[in-house]
Amino acid sequence: MPPLGRLHDALRFARGIRRAMARGHSFTAASRAPMRGAPGGTRETPRQGSALRRLVAERGWFEHSVHVVPIAGLDRPLRVLHLTDVHIRRSDPWLEQLCATLPAHRPDLVVLTGDVVTRGWQREAAGRFLESLPEAPLGRFAVLGNWEYWGDAPQDIWEAFLAEHGVTLLQNRSVDLGGLTLAGVDDLLAGEPDVDAALIGISEEQPALVLSHSPAIFPALQRGPVRLVLSGHSHAGQLRIPGLGAPFLPLGTGPYVGGWFTEGGVHLFVSRGIGWSVAPVRLFCPPEIAELRLVPAP
Repeated sequence: MPPLGRLHDALRFARGIRRAMARGHSFTAASRAPMRGAPGGTRETPRQGSALRRLVAERGWFEHSVHVVPIAGLDRPLRVLHLTDVHIRRSDPWLEQLCATLPAHRPDLVVLTGDVVTRGWQREAAGRFLESLPEAPLGRFAVLGNWEYWGDAPQDIWEAFLAEHGVTLLQNRSVDLGGLTLAGVDDLLAGEPDVDAALIGISEEQPALVLSHSPAIFPALQRGPVRLVLSGHSHAGQLRIPGLGAPFLPLGTGPYVGGWFTEGGVHLFVSRGIGWSVAPVRLFCPPEIAELRLVPAP
């Protein structure tokens, strides 16, 4: 990136942090806990690049992570591609790189946990991303994040817009995938989450996977056949300072900054996400394309 471009990004960073603090969307956090791996192990495969680039991530660089998760009651192994917080604004080389990468995945299920777009987003760019999602025999599903509500479009366009591109919106409801229930909860900050509606009538005979943009709702999801919750929103802090953790976190994160958590026999995975908000930089927190390999628990 040219020096003037880096200066522009630095100024955007300063303005973004000041704006977020003024709106109360971010707050200082004493988060020192390291990000834990999956119950069955986590492997990360970074793209090639300099050590500096791996620490201070720029657009066009992201990390592929594979997480093995034993699930009680699961009758067969499943691969789930989890994408979150892409924060698309317009078409650019970074988006094209991402879209060229995704079709190489061969998941059984694709899930999006919100904030596909951000302020000023272009319909064509978001559609390009959705069209690049790999085919999946069990389907492609999404929940909304706060930026789907706060962006420059009416909220009621989303179900139809996603459906145009082969993605089903799960807004406080569930679907039976045969051996696995998939449920989606509306966004905690900007939407109207209804856990009871999302889980009503689901089978107690098979495990349930729940999608929620904000991880802070996790305690309310530790019930019934729910075995796994997938979230984003926090970007795992986006800026992580060694020894101090993440100094800024969005409201709706709670204690679940990033990585894996287990409470009440239920697992939660909070992805670092792919894009960024507030400031165009990541520190010690690279963008993440996550693949979850769900396996029957012994």
